[in-house]
Formats: sequence, C-alpha cells, structure tokens
Amino acid sequence: MNESLEEALNIFLRTYKEIFTVKSVMDFLAYFDCKVSKQEIIKFIESNEKVFVLEKNMYITRAGAFSDMYFSFTLLQQEIDQGVFVPGDRLMPFVDNDCLSCSYTFEYNHKMLPHKIFETDPSTAKSLFILYGEEYSAQYIAADPINEDLNLVNNNFELPPHVQLTGISLSEIQKDFKLKKGDRILCKVVDWNKGIIRIQPLADNKEKKLQYEEKDILLQQWNELLETSILNSLKCIGPCNSIEQQLSFVFYEYRKELCTKDCGSIHEFLDYTKKVGIESFGVETRIWKKGEDVPAIGDWNRDFHYDQTDCNQVIKLPDYVLDCYLKDFLYDKKNDIEMHLEEIFPIFNTMSDKDKKVLTLQIISRNDILRERYNWFADFSVGLIRKRILKLYEKVRFLVSEVEVLGKKMESLPQQELVTLSQLFTHILKLLELLSLDYEVSSEEKSAIELSIEGMECNFEDVKFQLKKAIDKYQAEQFKVI
Repeated sequence: MNESLEEALNIFLRTYKEIFTVKSVMDFLAYFDCKVSKQEIIKFIESNEKVFVLEKNMYITRAGAFSDMYFSFTLLQQEIDQGVFVPGDRLMPFVDNDCLSCSYTFEYNHKMLPHKIFETDPSTAKSLFILYGEEYSAQYIAADPINEDLNLVNNNFELPPHVQLTGISLSEIQKDFKLKKGDRILCKVVDWNKGIIRIQPLADNKEKKLQYEEKDILLQQWNELLETSILNSLKCIGPCNSIEQQLSFVFYEYRKELCTKDCGSIHEFLDYTKKVGIESFGVETRIWKKGEDVPAIGDWNRDFHYDQTDCNQVIKLPDYVLDCYLKDFLYDKKNDIEMHLEEIFPIFNTMSDKDKKVLTLQIISRNDILRERYNWFADFSVGLIRKRILKLYEKVRFLVSEVEVLGKKMESLPQQELVTLSQLFTHILKLLELLSLDYEVSSEEKSAIELSIEGMECNFEDVKFQLKKAIDKYQAEQFKVI
C-alpha cells in the first residue's frame, strides 16, 4: 500500500462519521484518484483499531462512534490547588489513543483553554495514566514535551521524586465556579480528527440535598451498568489487546446508556466496583475480574489457538524477520545462503524437494536485493543487537512450537506463563521489524533496545522453566508401565 493511498484512508477513518461499507471507502478514494482492490480495503479496515466491525459487512469509525458522546472525570485536590487538570487517560476511549493526551484542545464557553504545568509526585502522576497499563505509565509521562530531558533508560525506568505534566488551565472555569475536590468535568468530543473537546463543569451544590441525592443514585446506577457491561465483554471476547481497546468495545456497545450527561468516570468506577479490576496479564495489565488471573485461553479464542498447530503456520515468516536473518548473514559475511536456510526455517529439511527449491530461490532473490544496498560499517552498531534478538527469537519460537503441539492440552499449562510467552513473541517481532529498517540507531535508542532485550531474556528464562516443567509432566503422563 503506497503512502498516498494510506494517507487517504487515514483521512477517511479520522473524519467519516456515518456507518459505512467497503463501497463507501472506494467512492471516497475515487476523489483522490486512488486505485485499490476491495480485498485490500477490507484487510486494512478490519485490522485497524480505529474501526468497529459491525454486522452485514458494515463498519463505523472511532470518530463516528464517539463524536458528541458524553463522558466525564472528577478533579483532584492537587489539580484545584494548582488551577490545572491533566487529561491523562481520562479521555479514554473517546479520543485517538495514538496522540499524547496533552495535545488535545479543550473548549469552555467558546474559549480555548491554555496549557499549564502541573507538578506532583510519581504515584499521583502514574495514577493519571494507569489505564494505558501500569507497565507503560512512566513512558507516557516521559513522552510529555515538558519531560524531554527525562531519560528513563538511564534511571531504570523510574520517575524522579517530582514530576511535571502538561495540563489544561482551570482559570477560566474558576472565574465562574468555586471548584472543590470531586467536582465533575463533563466532556464531549466535537472534532475527533482535530482533537477538540468541549467541557462543562458540574460543581456539586450540597445545599440542594434532593438534587444531590438524585445524582448519587444515578451515578450508582451508571457504575452498576458499566460493571455488568464489562463483565459481559470479558465473557464474550476475553481480554483485548489493551485496556483502552476493551473499554472502546464496551462504551460503543452501550453508548446510549453510558454516554449521558449523568455519566460517571472510569476511575470512579474502579474505586466503586468489587467485581472488576486492573489485573496482571503476563508482563502487562488488563481489565479483568478482580483478584483473578487473566487466562491465556478461554471460550473466546480456544478454536483460534488450536488452528495454529498447522505446519503451514511454521513456514510463514514475516518479511522483516527474513530480512533480519539475511542481514545477519551479511553481517557475519556468510555468502552461501543455502547452507543456512535451516536456521531460518527449522522444518526446511522435512519439506519436499519442490518446496525447498521454490523457497530457496525466493530467499536468494531477496538476499541479492539486500546485498546491493548493504553497508557493513553502517550496520555495525545494529548488527550485534540484531544477532542477540534473533537468538532470543529462535528460543522463543521453539518453545512456542512445543506448546502448540499440545493442542487442547495447552489449557493445562500455567496460564500467566503462557500469556507472557505470547507477549514476548509479539515484542520480539516488533523489535525485529524495527531493526529491519535501514536507519541509524541513536545511542539512546540502542540503550533502550538493549535494556528491553535484557528484560525479555530474563522473562523468557522464568517462563521457560515453568512451561517446560508442565510440558515434561504432561508428556510423562502419556507413557504407561505395562
């Protein structure tokens, strides 16, 4: 997919608000003189998290799903004292999750509110980004432009004792309201593409006791509905790719009931509920049943996991992984590619002669293309890192193949270790995709990648011991003494 086509598709996903079909997309692309097949469009939109797949071959964008939908959050005492609020994860899942929260524009009484710096402790700062995943909160904080000099890698990913965050000034609102802790800010996205959010403070007035009690009852009902909705989501589709994605499905499906002017907030809900919490999911976190481990396999993905045992899955290899292997051979000055094909494809020697010949010709052709532009000196700084991650990739891939051979018995394995193994495999592939690109890695990026690899190596050794122990136990039980 070329850049102009992808750009046109992204414009569509960011601005189109109505329910649409593939034909709607093709008609839109016609204005840009972009030619693309129906299958390419389906593949693009159905793999894009900015799209909800509906019934009868229909779709809706996040922009269409969440524009003009109400959501809210409550103010912290620290924020009121400093006259500022931090968007953080409070806009989730109604906005573009790929943008920094401080990049959004907030409108109050037809005025755009200015930015203001918020100062706090690490614990409070992390709590404002917890829905991105506790494991990533420090990285989101470090990505704030005010923290451009903060080097998490050199500080072992620990935040300093005093943290600054880019927030939104409350000065205009405080001219009209005497704000206090717990006062609610009602929000709605009025321009999803540009990231413009209109806000209205809902300050409690306890002198109007009956009105206050009514709001309290409505908030409890909202919390109960969200609790039921999330539990239904977990039962039907299991844990999603992120907390944000899970919430997006819930709030879209129940938007008429949840996105009202009497809505609560996700942070308040998590304080209220005794059934839902943020739980460990391998090396990450997800929304799940409070106090329970998030399983790797359930009704939502059981058939998918068993289908992966097909040998054809082992042969398939992403192009960027193949490129990394071939660049590694060039780095080591290995010229006879045919002698090293089994390193790339462990089942190479079990393939038919015809398949071997076709695969060998394809790889030699790709290697010739890479060799033409390969520069050993330019690759020197990346070469050792790539070699290290490929070595880990082979170990993880082998363990994954051992696990998949078990089929249905996979469910008897330790679930958290199984989740971690899957996450390691995904993270390794992302790193290999990055290292397959032809660009110079900065010393800071190099340190971050090396630290990441070191962490993955440690995690792998931990899960390998537990999974191998379970696999060996299962295999031993298959033998009976006669």
